[in-house]
Amino acid sequence: MPQVLDRRRAEPTWLGEVRGRDGSFRATLTSPYPVARLVQQRFAEGLERRRELALDTLPTLGLRLEIHRLEVVVVTELSALADIDLSLYDLASGRERYRARLLDTESAAIDPSAALTTQAWRLAQAVLSHVTDNALDVENFQHALRPSAALS
Repeated sequence: MPQVLDRRRAEPTWLGEVRGRDGSFRATLTSPYPVARLVQQRFAEGLERRRELALDTLPTLGLRLEIHRLEVVVVTELSALADIDLSLYDLASGRERYRARLLDTESAAIDPSAALTTQAWRLAQAVLSHVTDNALDVENFQHALRPSAALS
């Protein structure tokens, strides 16, 4: 399973804020469970879908993710931002094989017929899905996963 460090200066379940047009604070958006767990689950599911997560063998590689930002802000629309560092490393030596900074933003119109918290949660999941897919499908990451890949 990926190791996830939440480096945000916020409560573990903090997801973002609802603000008025003047910038005034209206409400806090929270996740039903810690954001680090959400990130861990998304990356584990992404690796599993790509058949890269072998739970029946001893792992030789580690995946470390550091969350710098993952948040949703609601003003006149929903905006989500993800900023996560990814590091793939050899467990035996600790030597890094691959590193990347994962950045993405997403936005969506506010649906007046749906709860803002539900919309914010969906957008947070969408931005994280895009970050995960983009990170795991990069050729350099795929190359670093292979046992025969040269250590950098």
